[in-house]
Amino acid sequence: MRIFAALPAPAIEGLAHSATPVEVPAGAYIIREGETGDRFYAIADGDVEIRRGAAHLGTRGRGGGVGEIALLRNVPRTADVVALVPTRLFALDRTAFVVALTGHEPARLEADRIIDEHDF
Repeated sequence: MRIFAALPAPAIEGLAHSATPVEVPAGAYIIREGETGDRFYAIADGDVEIRRGAAHLGTRGRGGGVGEIALLRNVPRTADVVALVPTRLFALDRTAFVVALTGHEPARLEADRIIDEHDF
């Protein structure tokens, strides 16, 4: 996953151990716009749609992730994320995610680049 690519192996291993599996059915909301961000979700299998109101902003699938903007910018969730098919995710709580990325300068810079690339 690109957002974690710059982290050293021990940090990635620590994140993997702290991740919680989450299964969601098709049509389920994973993130709702405006809510407080409490987790980052890594997509293990399935596809999700990112949208704001009726506007389609993008899709993400296996190997992608959602939820980083609210956690790293300390803002409310910027969009809804809905499972398009039954989806398996791994959730990382806010503290583990933020400490891992902000505590390692190359990873923080890559996270900033990823956030800046979003059209929303």
